[in-house]
Amino acid sequence: MSLNAIFNSGVSGMLAHQSAINVTSTNIANVQTEGYSRKTVEYSALTVNGIGTGVEVSEVRRITDEFIAKELRLATAGSEQYKAMSEIYGQLQSLLGDPAANNSLTGKLDSLNSAFAALTIDPTLSVSRAAALNEITNFGIETDRLLSQIQDLRKEADKHVAEEANVVNNAILRIHELNLEIRSATQSNQPTGELLDLRDQALSEISNVMDIKTYPMNDGAIAVVTEAGQQLLDFEPRQLVYSPAAIVTSETIFDQVTLNVYDTATKTVADTGLALDPELQSGSLRGWLDMRNTELPDLASQIGALASGVTEQFNAVHNENIAVPPPATMTGNATGVLATDAHGFTGQATFYSFDASNNIAASYTVDFDNPGTATMADVVAEVNGSLGAGTLSLTGGVLTMSAQGGASGVGIGQEAASPSDRGGRGFSHFFGMNDLITTKINTNYNTGLTSADAHGFTGTTSLELIGPNGEEPISMVLDFGAIGGTMADVVMEINSNLGSYATASLDANGAIVISTATGYQNYNINVRADSSDRSGTGTSFSEMFGVGLRYPADAGLELGIVSDISANPQLLATAKIDAAGTPAVTVADNRGALAFQELATQSFSFSTVGGLTGSTVSLGDYAAQILAKSGLDAARAESLQSDRAALSTEFHNRLQAVSGVNMDEELANLIVYQNAYNASAQIITTAREMYDVLINIV
Repeated sequence: MSLNAIFNSGVSGMLAHQSAINVTSTNIANVQTEGYSRKTVEYSALTVNGIGTGVEVSEVRRITDEFIAKELRLATAGSEQYKAMSEIYGQLQSLLGDPAANNSLTGKLDSLNSAFAALTIDPTLSVSRAAALNEITNFGIETDRLLSQIQDLRKEADKHVAEEANVVNNAILRIHELNLEIRSATQSNQPTGELLDLRDQALSEISNVMDIKTYPMNDGAIAVVTEAGQQLLDFEPRQLVYSPAAIVTSETIFDQVTLNVYDTATKTVADTGLALDPELQSGSLRGWLDMRNTELPDLASQIGALASGVTEQFNAVHNENIAVPPPATMTGNATGVLATDAHGFTGQATFYSFDASNNIAASYTVDFDNPGTATMADVVAEVNGSLGAGTLSLTGGVLTMSAQGGASGVGIGQEAASPSDRGGRGFSHFFGMNDLITTKINTNYNTGLTSADAHGFTGTTSLELIGPNGEEPISMVLDFGAIGGTMADVVMEINSNLGSYATASLDANGAIVISTATGYQNYNINVRADSSDRSGTGTSFSEMFGVGLRYPADAGLELGIVSDISANPQLLATAKIDAAGTPAVTVADNRGALAFQELATQSFSFSTVGGLTGSTVSLGDYAAQILAKSGLDAARAESLQSDRAALSTEFHNRLQAVSGVNMDEELANLIVYQNAYNASAQIITTAREMYDVLINIV
């Protein structure tokens, strides 16, 4: 080997080991840098004609494990999903409070029951009446507060959806730019380690938000897709497009998050894209969407069902009792019932008028099973014929009863042996003649109509089947003028349009029941528009049958005392009519108050709603079930988040063991490289000395 070759070998060694020292120094400097992957130097021998002439750095290799990195991203997405859900659940549990506390939902019901129990002791006391009514008001304030704040939490989750979309968008564009730089560096044989670190950091940002995986492309670039296979980035980036809702109510239909192609030249996003919501499997975005679209609406529906139950049962008792003195006029609710309609009742109800001394001035018992009493017009005519013209009137679906002919009060009673019934309610209760509680929406959809009854609607109702992630597989317009005239025709029309997605039926109480098909269990019927009207009564199809997203979720909104009773607590019906008594009603009669008290222990049937399985329980127990389910859901989310976080930590530690900087190892390498550098320098020194010897010989 020539002296020049020896000299060049020494120089190449010094340069190579200097590069190794630089890499090692960078590793040591970044020992605490998050996302940094350690680098190692790969050497290759320099040869000429098979003879070694030195060494060179062939590659500065970045140390990582792509399999572990992939599993880490998926575990992180799972952890962040439940972390987002736990954040909302934490706020929700604070709103619901301790079930044992007086200010909780169950506590409010307990206070309500206690107030009516106190009323049974002496119903003549104004303070006891006012206290009972005040507890109903307090319960309504609580349900209104909870339902309003649930919508606030949905709006907060919706805001997070928009924020997370921006995080993903920025990261996608960074990865796209890094892909270009990595491709260029690879083609120029330049190191790419730092660029790859930056790209992995951007991938980590996305994996916090959504589940992703990557595929290699040419020259070190990667494609990014969701676990379900939707493309986030290949040769062109996509952007998540989403506009948060300005106002959030139970009826809000949120836009879907879409993946739209991004033009890097014009920096514009395509007008249309693919829906992302249904395809997401994990990540914080999945968590926010699940809370906004499913968990919070389910809880609102459960609270609405409780509010409906309280309203219906207290109104049922109030309608079976009477105030002392009896009211001069009773005005019912908008029912959509016409005078020409079949009355639809069975059993008997007695209509009374009272004099100023609370004695019965006149009474008439309607036998609804009598074939001669067929329509509501027949009922009105019979009562007016006995109690005086104008006693009963049915206008625009609202029934009114007024004292006539010198009478000072009116009332309606059930016949104990054969009580009137339509759709599970007595006559007075069905029409809301003596209701105690009012709410924002109708709370009972048992219309009592049969398949053969005329539907009576004009106009149209637009319906759509909505999925938990904004899916809309089918919509329809129910045009009442274009179908047959019976309720059977309405049901048939719905079924012919919904096809294999859902089935409608009319149950024994006249309620329309819509059951979704397998695969669509979490889908709901939404009312897009409703211009229908039942024969000029002002009652629409959706209002009468409780069809749409607001039912029963809004039943707890504006829940309060009927205005007349709120203004005059003496109108609280705590007595029963004693047809043989003189007087027939007395202020000291506490039988009505006792009936209210018994509501605390009576069991009622609740249908499955919002993921809470149907059951027959007391009102208080149903409230406890709501709080218990919410608590269990919150605990489940917290437990799953903890499990996923532990898994994420495990994969992170494994990846760090592979790609992280080990200070002891780096210091050992540094000594090796320093010694090698010194040895190479010594080679140069030796070669120079040999040159000097040769020169001196000459």
